[in-house]
Amino acid sequence: MLRFVYSTIYPVVYPFFFLKEISKKSKAIRKVWLKERFALYDKNYFSDFKRKKIWIHAVSVGEVIAITPLVKALSKEFDIIISVITETGREVALKRFSQFPVKVIFLPIDCPFCIRKALSSINPCMLLIAETEIWPNLIVESAKKIPVALINGRLSERSFKYYKKFSFFFAPILNKLVFIGVQEEIYKQRFQQLGVREDKIIITGNVKFDLEIQEMDFPWQKELNKPVIIAGSTHSPEEEIILNAFLNTFSEGTLILAPRHPQRKKEIEEVIKKRLSENMEFILLSEMEKEKKGRKNSASILIILVDKIGILSALYKICDLAVIGGSFIPHGGQNPLEAIYWKKPVVFGPYMDNFPFIKEFVEKNLCWQVDKDSLTDVFKLFKEKPEEFKKKGDLAYQLFEMKKGASQRTLNLIKKHINLIEN
Repeated sequence: MLRFVYSTIYPVVYPFFFLKEISKKSKAIRKVWLKERFALYDKNYFSDFKRKKIWIHAVSVGEVIAITPLVKALSKEFDIIISVITETGREVALKRFSQFPVKVIFLPIDCPFCIRKALSSINPCMLLIAETEIWPNLIVESAKKIPVALINGRLSERSFKYYKKFSFFFAPILNKLVFIGVQEEIYKQRFQQLGVREDKIIITGNVKFDLEIQEMDFPWQKELNKPVIIAGSTHSPEEEIILNAFLNTFSEGTLILAPRHPQRKKEIEEVIKKRLSENMEFILLSEMEKEKKGRKNSASILIILVDKIGILSALYKICDLAVIGGSFIPHGGQNPLEAIYWKKPVVFGPYMDNFPFIKEFVEKNLCWQVDKDSLTDVFKLFKEKPEEFKKKGDLAYQLFEMKKGASQRTLNLIKKHINLIEN
């Protein structure tokens, strides 16, 4: 009855969000987005897939990157369909898996008709949902036909409080899952408190530690002033916070700003231009990369704005210090492991709720967690003792290496449940 009410209300409410959603999409993608949201695929879109298919739902860029090792392993035996919600997630997935038997679609809207139509078109043997995407009809309708599992599961404190209020609704839905692979013990406890059977919840670890980053060549790297600081996946107003701290500390160096949403380029450009002076140069990364067009002058301070997606994880390799965005505002932080992967010292703000594993790194004094008012102090300490920061980056990498293996444990669970259905 409760799901019936949800399924009745959802189509009524969704049109109010529809215009906002489609307005965020680029004109080139709107038609594809519209068709796929209603599960309207070309007749032969999946016909070239001859093996059994696994459908994996990943929300956006972070989830796509996290499931990369798992997708590559599964693609040896299965054809893969990845559904996403964001346009940037789609672009990254298409680029990352261009050489693999993978198709990328936008997630159908969560009404029974669209989910059934998608299942009929895709005909998967299993559905895997990454992290915390609890769509009631997606889970229930799929579970009628195939095993459905939650992988790399997590529940932030904020999400847990929300779901707890409606546990009477979500508990029966979550118990439709054949297993919930969670990152840590705290998440197991939270799912149990929502009413999920204990035997369904398995601590697999965090697949984000199984990170694979394809190395990229940045010929313009030699033109950068030292030190190089990268502020990755920033949100408003973090660019201004980090820029001010950088300019208050360094008389020479390079700051690379990589916003989480590159479409904010104009907004960030205005922030940067307000601070420009004679000894500073500002350039877009796309301009920096143009053949025969490098730096315009020999200013001691260089500010680069990254206006493209899909390169940040590789870009961290060229920095001396990484600042993690989404952490100086109540957003929950962005993934710090992409910088730790390259043995880089990492600084982030007080809001890292989405990555509770980072608490261990902080407690072992391997990363720096500060508020926005103390960021300048950390930059000054880095300026005075760069070797100490480099040493901490190396030690953080050692801890990172110790925590790998979640992808293989998850893969074993997936294969076990596919085999159970087959037998």
